[in-house]
Amino acid sequence: MTPLREWLAAEQRVVIQGISGRTARGQLPVLREAGTNIVAGVVPERRGEIDGIPLFPTVADARSATGCNASIVTVPPEDVRSACLEAIAAGLRLVVVLTEGVPVLDAIAIKRAARDTLLVGANTPGMAVQGVAKLGFMPSNLLQRGDVDVAVVSRSGTLSYEVALELTRRGYGISTWIGVGGDPVPLLDLAGAVRIALDDPRTRALVIVGEVGGDAEERLADEMGGGVWPVPVYALVVGRAISPERPMGHAGATIRGGVGLYDTKVARLRAAGVRVNDTPWELVDALARDL
Repeated sequence: MTPLREWLAAEQRVVIQGISGRTARGQLPVLREAGTNIVAGVVPERRGEIDGIPLFPTVADARSATGCNASIVTVPPEDVRSACLEAIAAGLRLVVVLTEGVPVLDAIAIKRAARDTLLVGANTPGMAVQGVAKLGFMPSNLLQRGDVDVAVVSRSGTLSYEVALELTRRGYGISTWIGVGGDPVPLLDLAGAVRIALDDPRTRALVIVGEVGGDAEERLADEMGGGVWPVPVYALVVGRAISPERPMGHAGATIRGGVGLYDTKVARLRAAGVRVNDTPWELVDALARDL
């Protein structure tokens, strides 16, 4: 399959599902400024336009009229399942779900329905490819080109902002930035996001922002078995001081049955060849020593 950067640069035509909502309306000018080619909006039972963008009642109608092939989903949690299934049925290649709190069974149904559709989210700040497009609301001022470009993959939006800010302050650029999302059932797992980030030819190093809870980091370490990475990989795992009995943060950051412990994640990542650090500043220091 064509790398995401190449595909977005040549073919992106984005529809926003839920474009009439406050989140989407507020982000429209920012998305356009970042290079995102927004060709349509979908609001059930409505036609017309919003800020010069044509409205359609269904994704199928929007695709027929505009050829849209990617979607940003900003509808309420209870409507995400129908919105995503509609986008998948219409043949969209990429669907990014920003909405938080998608019901677990709905997320499972969406994942099962996807075949040729790349899903990102839910509960994510989105994803961005530097200089090409932003499908989400991560800060645009951090999507700059540097002497060395670094990919960022994160389970936490806010924590990835901290890491991206420190990278930018130190003169590094960000090639591809993907928020996996903090809901219990991610539509794209950490390993899948890492593969996309490494597929960007501008990526010279990879930064993973993990957290306690779940087993995403452990599964990533297993998948990369032997620590054979094409670029240097650095990680920050947060939640070292959190008691296993006290769930906090994202719904997906809950430790259950001894799975998702800080020490386990760090040990597994290090065994897979990842340089794990305690703070964003130490992480960027380590990156600077190596590159």
